[in-house]
Amino acid sequence: MEDDHTYRTTLNRDSRTDAIQPRVTTGVTRRQALRMGCLLSAGGVLGATGIGAGRAASPASSDSGPEDVIHLEYDEYESWSDLYWLSNGDRDNLSFVSSPTYTGETALQLRVRDGDHWGASTHYDFEDDLLELNGRVHFALNSNWTMEDGGISNCRLWNCAMALGEGSAGGGVPDGTNGWSNRLYVTTRGTSPDGPFHLLSYTYHMDQNLDHDFILDGEEYAVQHPEIVPGKWYEFEYYVRVNTIDNGTANPDGVIQYWLDRDLIYDRRNFRFTEDHADNGIETNGPAGHYGGQYVAPQNLYAYYDDHSMALNGTFADAPDSLEESTRPDRIELPNGIGLPDWLELPTGMGR
Repeated sequence: MEDDHTYRTTLNRDSRTDAIQPRVTTGVTRRQALRMGCLLSAGGVLGATGIGAGRAASPASSDSGPEDVIHLEYDEYESWSDLYWLSNGDRDNLSFVSSPTYTGETALQLRVRDGDHWGASTHYDFEDDLLELNGRVHFALNSNWTMEDGGISNCRLWNCAMALGEGSAGGGVPDGTNGWSNRLYVTTRGTSPDGPFHLLSYTYHMDQNLDHDFILDGEEYAVQHPEIVPGKWYEFEYYVRVNTIDNGTANPDGVIQYWLDRDLIYDRRNFRFTEDHADNGIETNGPAGHYGGQYVAPQNLYAYYDDHSMALNGTFADAPDSLEESTRPDRIELPNGIGLPDWLELPTGMGR
């Protein structure tokens, strides 16, 4: 189901790709090499930021508030290219529209044309690699969104966190230094071609490229199994924290969490993304649309985005509760006013 394009040779008008072949240049880092010759439109948007205060009480978050909180108010910009840069797809598939919107007067529309794979892959670029990213965006599928029958179909909706390089996409293999990624997809697995649809988390990491977790009942890391109804707005929130490193070795403690409309739906905490925090951390995130792998969009499909916000190296002050503070399948629920005796010890992972 992975993109059937070779990223290093599938260029857009700006000659940029999701997975750019790093250059070996003395004294130049991989990150610098990726940027050589590229017009970075998003890096200068940090002037539109506000300082965040506090953080959520989450074991997946840092011990301090975020370094910065960025809110992209689409109403304040003339073009999507003032905020994001394009690595794959057609620039004409992206536009600001006045309807539908979630708030304000402007939303971002992303199109995947009938018979095509690519809509677009965009990136909001961070000045320095992050160790943590807490992002939030509202999205909606157009009301007549439909996906090919005869098998499971998938369409990418969002780049949650990426370290660009040959290991980030296109079948590349992350080695701890050459990129990695996590992306959100909508899928027909467990449903019909006309929906409601389900969600899929797709990750390139050191232990398995092309690693996909369907957010469905019975799947290991699915906390809930929401349905996505075309024509309805949803708030999607994601938290990504890179793994720790000991003596140059990546530890399996990287975190990815998703919430939908403030409810935790996905929680996985065993990733090895990187062996280099300085030059292989979280570099970008942003809207994306790619349909299929071995199949193409059955009609013009449109996704809409509004209110994209990011907390850098920390979490939002009003971030939703983590797994430990949320309902989970193995949690003991007691009637109001009844408590467990202090001497009763519960197995690991079970709450009071």
